[in-house]
Amino acid sequence: MVIDEEIEAKVEENQISFDFLSDVQPQNDAVVQTEASTEWVTENTLVVLVRANDGISPNFDVCGKKMIEWIALATSGCQQKVIDMPSEENFLQTIKNLADEHEFVAVFFSDTPLLKKSTFLEIMEHFSKNRMNVLKLSRGFVFRGEYLKTALMLLSTAVESFGEEDFVLVNNAASLSFAFKVLQERILSYHKQNGVVFFGENTIFVDADVEIEEGAVIYPNNILKGETFIGRNAILESGNYILDTIVCDEAFVCQSYLEKSKVEKGKTVGPFARAVNQKI
Repeated sequence: MVIDEEIEAKVEENQISFDFLSDVQPQNDAVVQTEASTEWVTENTLVVLVRANDGISPNFDVCGKKMIEWIALATSGCQQKVIDMPSEENFLQTIKNLADEHEFVAVFFSDTPLLKKSTFLEIMEHFSKNRMNVLKLSRGFVFRGEYLKTALMLLSTAVESFGEEDFVLVNNAASLSFAFKVLQERILSYHKQNGVVFFGENTIFVDADVEIEEGAVIYPNNILKGETFIGRNAILESGNYILDTIVCDEAFVCQSYLEKSKVEKGKTVGPFARAVNQKI
């Protein structure tokens, strides 16, 4: 068994802070209240992230993040340990060996990348409020640390469901396509709530790490990947592929390929421009 004490990918809540993993976009006062009310979860919970080995690789990229990174983001703030899938007979002992002195231990699998942070917090609230020792999820578990110290076997328990999409098993081509669609909808919805205009959403692809400022307008057939930044009131006409590039405020880009470049404020690029490692 391979164990990473801290997730090796060093997943962070990036430029857009992954608020789209939650159902509701809180206002500033609500953010403070939410952080305070969930602090007990981050302080007392160990999250064990299991690399599922049946079907889609845990390192498969979906919308700019590995499958297992999506789970790490949904449970961010908690201490996390990443392990390979243990055998069924060794599962409980493996989790016991990792538990240390944590009050709660939550186990999630890389093949459920649609888990939202709001759902994770709902699960932990339900577990604590009902003073449970074991909570079996449709894909995953939550344990009380004290229970794990003496547990000899994982007794059968009823499965409890949370969220309609959160625990969809992504282990084949069809379910992977579904996960991609859901994550793209969440990403675009986040940006729309922040004042970004999309025309022809079903032809626009935006990676998770892309940051787009308010007032930007993005037309059909645009692909934005990597750590791309699109400035305020910038216009992306149809047909662009933009990777790890800064497009400054009020710039206009049309039918162009941009990689690791910078488009200055108010500049016009294209059609049919190609820039790699350039300042325009």
